[in-house]
Amino acid sequence: MPSIPTAALPVAVIGVGFLGRPLACALPAPVLAVSRTGTWPEEPVPKAIQLHAADLVHTKRGELERILAPARSLVICVAAGRAQDRRAVYLDGLTNLLDACSGQRFARIVYTSSTSALPDHDGWIDDDCPDLPASERGQIQRSAEQILRTTCEARNTPWVILRLAGLYGPDRELFRLYRADPDAIQPGDGMQATNLIHRDDAVQACLAALALDPTHSAVVNVCDDDHRPRRAMFAALARVAGQTEPRWQLPPASDEPHGKRVRNDRMKLLLGLRLRHPAHALPDLSPET
Repeated sequence: MPSIPTAALPVAVIGVGFLGRPLACALPAPVLAVSRTGTWPEEPVPKAIQLHAADLVHTKRGELERILAPARSLVICVAAGRAQDRRAVYLDGLTNLLDACSGQRFARIVYTSSTSALPDHDGWIDDDCPDLPASERGQIQRSAEQILRTTCEARNTPWVILRLAGLYGPDRELFRLYRADPDAIQPGDGMQATNLIHRDDAVQACLAALALDPTHSAVVNVCDDDHRPRRAMFAALARVAGQTEPRWQLPPASDEPHGKRVRNDRMKLLLGLRLRHPAHALPDLSPET
């Protein structure tokens, strides 16, 4: 694990879902953890973790101040649920959180964004791409990034925005991307490039960001090296499961994938991250699974 400076501890993890939970467990004790419900999926809560309930949109500022008072660093990895308003969670919730922390001096704030904040250009896209996404989801993510960056720079607080590719890992295997109906014809030609990151590598990216020298602040794409098209990935998954390969609506126009391919050079150079899963880790399934 990267060495996080003592001055950056303890860390408060805001959001303890698929990413935040293993991150909280990987951090040096004590760890502050905040979730909307104040619950931990696997009981009991680890002894090193102090779990608090707070809804970033609705919890009063004074209560947020009290909960986060001991923290010296923040990792914000909130994910909107299906029933939640994305704009309220990502924009209003983030603003409320940062307002509640206005009187604190943090060693670092890490914000986990998404590669949906990048435009859907055809070809390679790096961390500094200035173009905006067309989708509302991506625009909300980009706006949240700007709120975080502007606030931190005004307060002279070191920051890192981690743009995470599609997350997969334990309990969220690659088969969730697979077709529900093995006999259905898949739309398109299947040559859309994939941009994914294993949860364990995303955790390592968060730890590395917390350990970064305070003179550095940056936007960092967090994506693995594997951009094989969906056609190839689905075929590999089918072979693992002992199923027939999927059929596609259109034949491939070429052997090269098309669509967005996210570069990860800064992740490796600035964060020094060595991917544990540089290629999409296919599940080990028997034909009967």
